[in-house]
Amino acid sequence: MKCKIKIETFGGKIGWFLRKHFSRYTSWAYLNLQFLLRNSLYKKYIKFFDENFNNGRVLLPCLISIETINRCNSTCSFCPASVGRDKRPFQKMDENLFKKIISELRSLGFDGYLNLYVNNEPFMDKRIEDWYKYAKEQLPNAKMLLYTNGTLLTIDRFVKIAPYIDKMIINNYSENLKLHQNIKELYDFVVKNEQYHNMDISIQIRYIKEILTNRAGEAPNKKYKSYNNWVCVMPFTDFTIYPTGKVGICCCDATEKTCLGNVADNSFYEIWTGNIYKKLREQISKGRDHYPFCKGCDFVDAGIRNLFIKSTIKKRGD
Repeated sequence: MKCKIKIETFGGKIGWFLRKHFSRYTSWAYLNLQFLLRNSLYKKYIKFFDENFNNGRVLLPCLISIETINRCNSTCSFCPASVGRDKRPFQKMDENLFKKIISELRSLGFDGYLNLYVNNEPFMDKRIEDWYKYAKEQLPNAKMLLYTNGTLLTIDRFVKIAPYIDKMIINNYSENLKLHQNIKELYDFVVKNEQYHNMDISIQIRYIKEILTNRAGEAPNKKYKSYNNWVCVMPFTDFTIYPTGKVGICCCDATEKTCLGNVADNSFYEIWTGNIYKKLREQISKGRDHYPFCKGCDFVDAGIRNLFIKSTIKKRGD
C-alpha cells in the first residue's frame, strides 16, 4: 500500500525563492491567475445555487468551520489572529453548543467538510481530539478536515485523532525550507506504519513572512486596496462559526466584524436560509464591491471548494 502522506513546497525551491524574496509580486500573479481560471466556475455555481434555492432545494455548505478556541500560537506575518495581534477576548466554545450544532447537521444529513478551525490553532484546545471523534460518530458521511500549524502535534496526539480525520493539512511555517523536528518525526512515523497509509495528509512548507491575500483589509502585511470587484463563491459554500456561536461571513473575518446570526439563538438552517444570508448572496454575486466588508478583498480558494462545486453540479444537476 502506497503511503499518501506528502510534503509540498508549492513550486519547489524556485517557488520558495519567489515567495520569500518577491512575495508581493508572486502573490499578485498567483491570485489573478487563479481567479481568471475559476471565475466562470464560480458564476456557474452561483447560478446553480440560486436556481435550486428558488425551487425549494437548498444546497448545504461545502465547508462548515467551527472555531472551538479563538487563539493561535504562531507569529505568521500575514495573519490578523497570530500571537500579539488578536485583540478579541479569550473564548472557548461551550460543549453543549458544539453538540447542538452537530445535532442539527446530523438531522440535515450533512456530507460536506467539517473543519474545527477558522484562524486559530486547533491543538491549543485540549478537547479537540474528543470533539473530532464525536463529530465523526454523529456525522459519518461528512468529511473531517483538520488544519494545523503542527507545532503542538505530537505522535501521541496524532494517534488519538487520526481515526476521525479524512484530510489533514499541516502548515509547516518557517523561514527556512525544511520541516520542524516534530513534523519530520511524524512524517517518518506515518511512513513506517501502514495503518495510516490511506490517510490524506499534506505537509505544506510555508514561508512564515509571506505576503498572501489582503483578507478584506485584515492582513497585517498587505496594504488594502479597493480595486478587486471579483465575484466570490464563499457565501454560497461556507458557514463560519466562532466560539460564542456567532456566524461570520468567512475565514477572512478573523476579528469578527461581520455577523450573520448566532447558532446559540437560531438553528444552522434558519441562518443559512435566512434573509441576512440571502441579502449577502444577492450583493456578492454582483461583485465584492457590493458588500462593505468584502470590498477590495482578493482572497481566492485553495482548492477544496472547487472540487466540491464540480461534484455537486455533477451529482445534483439536471
